[in-house]
Amino acid sequence: MSPRRVNPPHYFLMAIVAMFALAWPAGTALLASPWHYVGIVVLACGIAIAVAASRQFAVVGTNIVPLTPSSALVTNGAFALTRNPMYLGMVLALIGTALLLNRPLPWLVPVGFATLIYLRFIRHEEALMAQTFGDAYLQYKQRVRRWI
Repeated sequence: MSPRRVNPPHYFLMAIVAMFALAWPAGTALLASPWHYVGIVVLACGIAIAVAASRQFAVVGTNIVPLTPSSALVTNGAFALTRNPMYLGMVLALIGTALLLNRPLPWLVPVGFATLIYLRFIRHEEALMAQTFGDAYLQYKQRVRRWI
């Protein structure tokens, strides 16, 4: 499998734009004010998780670009709780954004994003990791869930 030209951060930015476009038409607010501001906390947590996980890759010197060979199997920190903390962080950031926008249609985007990421990246990355790291990855995969 070769690297994609459009990677998850690109899809994430497109998802944010789509969410604002879907929230543009006036509609019914889902949550009474100020409850939708809890989205700030969810958004911040998502960003923090994604950044922390990407730093873990940098510390061990492994490749962060999806569908390219990795030089290390990272299983500590955020990776001890989820096999995909960067993707989880992006999904949480989208959920936080949907909460802040407080309209029904933007909620379609996090679901679509998670599905797209699974189909275009995660399932292929898991096969590549199993091929690269063998039993060590398979044992990790049994211990740690894909998302949470």
